[in-house]
Amino acid sequence: MNSNNEMHLFDYGEYLLKLALSKTNNFEQAEDLVSETLISAIVALENGTKIENPKTYLSGILNHKFNDFLRSKYSKPVISYGVIPDFEIAGKEEGQETALEKIIRKENEENVRRIIAQLSKNYREVLVRHFIHGQDLQSIADELDVNANTVKSRLNTARMNVKAKLENEMEKYEKQSYEPELLHVWVYGETETGCPVSYINNSSHLIHQNILIMAYKKPLTITELSQGLGISAAYIEPIVEELISYDLMARKGDKVYTSFIIITQEEKDNAYDHDKALAEKNAQKMWCELETYLDRIRQLDCYKKMNERQKASLIQFSAIFIIHEAVREISAQITSELDTMKVLHDAKWRGYAYGFQTSIDYKTDWDYVTGHTLCKLNGPHTVIIGQYKNFEDIRLYGYDVAAGWTYSQCWPLNELQFLQMCYALYAKEESDIPLIEPRFFDTKVIENYEKYNFIGKEIDSDNSGEGHYTQVLNIPVLSYKDREVLFKTIFHESILDFCKKFHSELEELFVKPVEVPNHLKKLIPDYMKYQQCADAFVMALLYQGAWNRWYKNEFASNNEPVPAMIICLGKELK
Repeated sequence: MNSNNEMHLFDYGEYLLKLALSKTNNFEQAEDLVSETLISAIVALENGTKIENPKTYLSGILNHKFNDFLRSKYSKPVISYGVIPDFEIAGKEEGQETALEKIIRKENEENVRRIIAQLSKNYREVLVRHFIHGQDLQSIADELDVNANTVKSRLNTARMNVKAKLENEMEKYEKQSYEPELLHVWVYGETETGCPVSYINNSSHLIHQNILIMAYKKPLTITELSQGLGISAAYIEPIVEELISYDLMARKGDKVYTSFIIITQEEKDNAYDHDKALAEKNAQKMWCELETYLDRIRQLDCYKKMNERQKASLIQFSAIFIIHEAVREISAQITSELDTMKVLHDAKWRGYAYGFQTSIDYKTDWDYVTGHTLCKLNGPHTVIIGQYKNFEDIRLYGYDVAAGWTYSQCWPLNELQFLQMCYALYAKEESDIPLIEPRFFDTKVIENYEKYNFIGKEIDSDNSGEGHYTQVLNIPVLSYKDREVLFKTIFHESILDFCKKFHSELEELFVKPVEVPNHLKKLIPDYMKYQQCADAFVMALLYQGAWNRWYKNEFASNNEPVPAMIICLGKELK
């Protein structure tokens, strides 16, 4: 073995430890997982395995080891028939297998040994003699004092029995037992039941997630769940009871089922492709109209007084708001949200989830144009502080988008502190900022805020004639009067006009609702079947406008992060 290759594996130790910690939430277990992963990789190298992509290879082994850990934690005791040597059913030649497939095959051999041990003597002895000890048929026939054709017949029968039993053994297990999927759950409504969504979504709770996935297509008994996952029913039962208590599952006789809609990766992919295609098809004519709406905003006196980045953020927010609200208007005409919380199991909130086969790569650069994340849109979010300074309230409106404002980027400030900080910079009351959150002045925090264009630098000449930089707010701030004009006049009229001119085009977004299992059709409101419809359309249309220069926002066109945010002041207090 090449020692350099072995040492190179250890370069990924820190990465593996972080990955293991994210799964186990236990440092000792994570260290053990990393050690086992590296040992397996070193053994593979010693056996001649070529590892072309060490990071992917090591991640695959670690994930497999973690799944083994989960199974060993919850599974029934296994009797090992160690007296039977390794046995391999005919299949891929060794040279055709990937390194990971070899590892999985080795771990399946215990099942093969157990099945061989359960064969009757006549079949077992010829199988062991021929395939394990390498005896030819005539030698076996001579030693057993039988005809060679009899040996051949017994051998073929034994092989077929082993193969059939092995396939039957694997059919007992659902995909979730050996290749668990990820599930991310959202809820909204009254959560008085205290549903710990963050607990369910924790990566170390794959058992909970895969029980929900298995029991989604049809109701299952505890026994069926136990057999499908390869986990003792004694461990499945308390998890199911917990999920029922949170209204994530419900009972039907002796069976249980997942009581909310799950949107699969395939359904997400189909919806994304559909939205993207409609955006490309209609972008040019839609942007001809959208630019007329945005030009009305550019004529406002408050817009003309803003710096270039403030103008860009206002236009970014306005474009998204008009498109998004027009889509919501058409959606409301097609779907009904009446009695959405009145469901069969009396839940006061409604859940939905996305199922993924693999982890999603969350990136926030405009150059990352191949995935759903780029077109994901959340919002509008609203942060309100009542009776602040000399105003009835101040409000922040913002969208979460890949190429702009994301709430995670306001750290270490929370949302209210972030809004207070923005107002302090706007009103030139910087002395208030240390009282809000002194960590704002940390160099890394300021650099991050500048990176996402929340703040910028402006040269301010002092009395000596020397210039120095001061922090300025790049998020536009509107007076109460300007807010009323923007929302109640320009936005309102623009949305109605857009819906009228592109009604049939927007209706096309809602022609492919998600199909739900028959037993859930009365439980899940129709509008939730359209949850995925138009999810990517707004941002896909925005990018089409920017890339083709139909959207006249230079910062957006030049791939700079543009916060889709505005701050609005309330009425002045008397």
